[in-house]
Amino acid sequence: MKKFVTAIAVAVLVAFAAPALAATNPFMDVPMNHWAYDAIGQLAAHGVLSGYPDGLYRGKQPTTRYEMASALARALALVDMTKASKQDVEMLKKLVIEFKDELEALGVRVDDLDKRVAVIEDRLGGWKLSGQLRVDITDQDRDPDPDSAVKVSRARIFMDRWFGEDESMHFHARLDGTNGPVSFSRFFVEMPFFWDSQLTVGRFSWDMEEDYYLGGSTSIFGIMSGGLDSILTDRVIEGFGWTKNFGMGNFRAYLAHPRVFTDDTGLALSGNPLWGFNPETGNFGSLRIDAWELMMMAQLQFTEQFGFDIGAQVFFGDNAWNSNFSFENLWTIFAGLRFNFNENIALKGIFYHQQANVDFWGWTGAGWGWIDANLPDANAYKAIVDVKQDALKFTSLWLEYAHYDGGFVIPTGVNSLFYDDISRSGLHFFNSVLPTDLSVWRVAGKQNWNEKWSTFFYVAGYNADNLGWNGLNWVDAKAFQWGLGILHYYNPNVTFGLSYSNIDWKRNAENTGFADDHVFRFRTHVSF
Repeated sequence: MKKFVTAIAVAVLVAFAAPALAATNPFMDVPMNHWAYDAIGQLAAHGVLSGYPDGLYRGKQPTTRYEMASALARALALVDMTKASKQDVEMLKKLVIEFKDELEALGVRVDDLDKRVAVIEDRLGGWKLSGQLRVDITDQDRDPDPDSAVKVSRARIFMDRWFGEDESMHFHARLDGTNGPVSFSRFFVEMPFFWDSQLTVGRFSWDMEEDYYLGGSTSIFGIMSGGLDSILTDRVIEGFGWTKNFGMGNFRAYLAHPRVFTDDTGLALSGNPLWGFNPETGNFGSLRIDAWELMMMAQLQFTEQFGFDIGAQVFFGDNAWNSNFSFENLWTIFAGLRFNFNENIALKGIFYHQQANVDFWGWTGAGWGWIDANLPDANAYKAIVDVKQDALKFTSLWLEYAHYDGGFVIPTGVNSLFYDDISRSGLHFFNSVLPTDLSVWRVAGKQNWNEKWSTFFYVAGYNADNLGWNGLNWVDAKAFQWGLGILHYYNPNVTFGLSYSNIDWKRNAENTGFADDHVFRFRTHVSF
């Protein structure tokens, strides 16, 4: 367990300055019959507290309040939460209140100790159990098939356990039961590793791009979500992750062997990017790629204003079956820029460059065989202005423009680029591959009116050439979408949300394959 800095500072102060301080400003003795002796003795006997100064108990010689306060501060830094009962936590809180003045005289922030005790209480017994429940009432006027439903859209149970020396190791599991049988979507352990780093082992999900998409680090939609996501990360993977913090930032990397772009692992959404005939097996089927994945990213914060991110994602292997495509490797390198004009206004941008090496089965001129697809390099980029509500007073503001080249492969799935609950009928998107160029712009904002109420809005435009099929011809796909919503924070555990979303496809005589859509949603979100 990490020891908070204040408690360590107190320990150093006690070791070097206690005699002088006691001589110049002695505290009153704690009477021998005071309940604090029994309290600390009980906590020590239970193994909850340790690390208090030698000589705290000296037979019948009373301890000063100063010594008792310093003992409490040091002991709280070393508390063993796996051995704490509810009564022990209540005793700790009572001790902090009793010696509040002495702790403050030592320079210890009592509110920090209160937070520390709150963390102890939260992790009582070493285990923490929590969960989320979302229930949606939805009315969707989708042409030609409207739909209304009441649905449990999220059912999650989280389990956490802190263990090991100083509780430095952390186990986390997440049970999901929204669709189909209940299963563990997260199951991993975090532990200290060499060179003062951290190792993550198991099934986990890291979002390394959260600063660069609406709904990541920006909580405009609150519980209503937005359907947007990272384009490379924030997928469930099974493997090893490594994190190293240093003075000006951190480095993160993971190694996994996912079967990417496929349904059966749940790693990359529904649908598949490619489907075809495998001439070697004589079967039709969807593409499944068994490949190694290596992801690396360095986040550098040069000053409070200027930050820079750089990284690479590599899929490498040659094992695609049930498809007429043979996958060799896919490289994506990216660089992001974060510049804070002040604490409320930031400029962000990220650029991706991708190269895919793929063979396909075709006519070679001399017969059928594997041919290099010779795919061109593909790029993608975003430019963002992020304004917090404190700057404009009445609303926050997110301004974004993004462009994706045709052929760009999106491991999280093309759906990550769209808000949820809109109809994309007629759009010939594969799950993870953009068949043509796509441009997107967005404007969104959230208004926090008070502790109980907030509202939000968004507008967005999508433009792609020759992406829709009207039954006869390929046609341009252009859409305009807007939405708004209101959130009511009923209590710390329950939030209600009402939202409306509308999408309008720019149709003409040739463009009849797209479906306009609008969605009303009432959501109840419970966390416990």
